[in-house]
Amino acid sequence: MPNFAYINNKFINFRNAKIHVEDRGLQFADSVYEVIAVLNDNLIDLDFHLKRLKYSLKELDIKYKLNQKDLKRIFLNLLKKNKTSNGIIYLQITRGVQYREHKYENKLIPTLIIYTRNKKFNLPGKNFKGVNTITHEDLRWKRRDIKTVNLLPNIIAANKAKKMKAYEAILLQNGKVTEGTSSNIWIIKKNNLITHPANTDILKGVTRTSILKIIKKTSLKLVEKSFTHKQLLDADEVFLTSSGSFITPILKIDKKKINNGKIGNITLKLAEMYSKSCMHG
Repeated sequence: MPNFAYINNKFINFRNAKIHVEDRGLQFADSVYEVIAVLNDNLIDLDFHLKRLKYSLKELDIKYKLNQKDLKRIFLNLLKKNKTSNGIIYLQITRGVQYREHKYENKLIPTLIIYTRNKKFNLPGKNFKGVNTITHEDLRWKRRDIKTVNLLPNIIAANKAKKMKAYEAILLQNGKVTEGTSSNIWIIKKNNLITHPANTDILKGVTRTSILKIIKKTSLKLVEKSFTHKQLLDADEVFLTSSGSFITPILKIDKKKINNGKIGNITLKLAEMYSKSCMHG
């Protein structure tokens, strides 16, 4: 458990960190969030996170003035107070406090919540691991490009994966893959690296954005298009990406082994390249 959280301009003992019972983030999931990885004291892909946060706030008309320098200063102070060198920073901004009413007032003061958690990451090396996954129907709303805390469909699918002893649930919409409950999904077929295009059907993952830059240094052909459940199972290699999982190989989907249940060479190479970029910026 961390020692401190940051709530509305104050560092507070984590055990005493609280928000109002009529905060709209609590009652309506009227709120956005980001999860930023911290590796060896480095804030990974911070600029991409803050850019996406700004987009989410704008799309939901939450009037929070985002000062990137101030936020970074808060992040670094909180990491130091909580002695977190490897882990995550959780940031959430709600619309604010109001009597319970679906319609919101325009002059609400947003609630800012920040805290950290220690975490070990799955990095390339002798302990690098692949994971098992399941597939699940995508039951989410139609604005998945906004990183909102309205995550109940994700929770249902993720908990089913947990019961099946799987790491992640891959979501299917009309027979096509969208993404995971908290990750983007990629398949490799021959020399093609295929992932769903960044539209309202998926969240434009921050790690996904970084991978798109890394791919330019390889001979892989990037194809941003939707792909079917069958194409997923027939892929040479499959992996997922997220801020909490970086690049994680997928070795099994439901009962189907991918690449004979082994980590693929291309996935490993991309994971090494991304890990190196995180270490050295």
